[in-house]
Amino acid sequence: MEVPQSWAVWCVSAVVISLVSIAVRWCFHRSRYFQLGERVPGPAGVPLLGNTLQVVARREDILRYFKELRDRYGAMVRLWIGPIICVCVTDPKDIAVIFNSSKTLNKPMFYKTLNVVFGNSVLTAESEDWKRYRKILDPAFRNQIVDSYVSTFHEKSQRLADLLEEHSVGEPINMADYSRPCTLKMISETSLGLPMEIQGKNHTHCAVENFPKITEMDSFVFITPWLWLSWTLKCHRIYYNMIALVTPIRSFVNLIVKDKLDLYLHLKNNVTHNQKDIDTPKHLRFLEQMVSTLVENPKILNLEELKDQTMLVIAAGTDSTAYTVATTLMLLGLHQDVQRKVFQEQEIIFGEDMSRSVTAEDLKQMVYLEQVINETMRLYPVVPLVARRADEDVHVNSYTFPAGTIFVIPIYLVHRESDYFPNPDAFNPGRFSRENSASRPASSFIPFTYGRKTCIGKRYAYTAMKTMLSVLLRRYEVLECGSREYMESFGYNFFLNFQTGHKVKLGPRMK
Repeated sequence: MEVPQSWAVWCVSAVVISLVSIAVRWCFHRSRYFQLGERVPGPAGVPLLGNTLQVVARREDILRYFKELRDRYGAMVRLWIGPIICVCVTDPKDIAVIFNSSKTLNKPMFYKTLNVVFGNSVLTAESEDWKRYRKILDPAFRNQIVDSYVSTFHEKSQRLADLLEEHSVGEPINMADYSRPCTLKMISETSLGLPMEIQGKNHTHCAVENFPKITEMDSFVFITPWLWLSWTLKCHRIYYNMIALVTPIRSFVNLIVKDKLDLYLHLKNNVTHNQKDIDTPKHLRFLEQMVSTLVENPKILNLEELKDQTMLVIAAGTDSTAYTVATTLMLLGLHQDVQRKVFQEQEIIFGEDMSRSVTAEDLKQMVYLEQVINETMRLYPVVPLVARRADEDVHVNSYTFPAGTIFVIPIYLVHRESDYFPNPDAFNPGRFSRENSASRPASSFIPFTYGRKTCIGKRYAYTAMKTMLSVLLRRYEVLECGSREYMESFGYNFFLNFQTGHKVKLGPRMK
């Protein structure tokens, strides 16, 4: 049947009006978005690309590029990454607003590239999934549970010390090559509840060897905006290289999850009612907690999500702790006066029995050692840069930032703000005494980030690091090696890693 001409005209007119209306609204929105972005000081860009090419050109030294921008434009600098507002923020007061806002809980789109490795883990999950995961995970990292790991931390640290015996003749070693296998065994035997030796050397080797390569690739993708989209990433060879490196680690995760799940089901089906009440959820380790939730509340957590969280815990628990311990030893070698104070504290705590095991009570007394660790993380935070995404308009300082704005927080620069850390490049653990810390805002020191999404493994990390350093420093003296200038020569990586390794010289501790 022929459509009346008047109806055809009406339909065409309606479509045209709708399209014009959408176009006007889009232009108005983009005009407002652009105007709000341009109010913030920053370098000029080029049409369409903005500052994208400048950022990519400085990919290898992006932290120094951000420092140059901060020195020129101030503590808040705007960049245009194509049509996206990207704001570099280094003032702790502004950072506190961003990290505490309910409007900036989520990560920018480039974090989604980490899904190749960690799936929908707590690291990259949107706020609703993140809240669900944290509710499950929090009980597994309570103080009581972490303190129960100290004996395992001591045992693995002692094995590391034995392994280093042949290198205690003053020859430089890359300490991270030794600390990373140690921390991997720690996380496996504590949070996962399965000794690494049971899983075999191949799995240990692939996890230790592959994660640094994976994070290096992730870092490349983070500073390459045209790879932020999943389809463009999958067209690049780096995606397939990442898959090849992740696959054997995923196989390891599948294996340990299956073992723990089978064990849980076996116990569930074979123990008496009274025995079931022995281990309540609040006393379960990480993987036990996750498996318990999977079996008892499958609507809250599925098997793939469990594997994703496990993958993340292995990576974070291995590398962050190991790199900080290695960096601390490097700095102690360069600052012998600080090392003597650390050792004197150990002498006071352990007395005449300097070789005995570390206890949770001992760790509480290692106040100066903790200050040294904090000063190490201030100068060389393991994760030197993080980012957040505004999901609604958010007010920071005197600016309004529209939804879609990316906030980049270069932790490395935040920790060197001279207003809060005078002579910021100097190594001075005294900055973290109780008196000196009281005058600074908490958001000026954020190695574990800050606010609503503070790292869940903070207590675990401090406990493991203090145990490792206590064992090593009571047995070995760290000799001078390299220089601070050498330590400043690093490129951007997801985990801060020195370009030529963590060089350390050890000698037997002379009593």
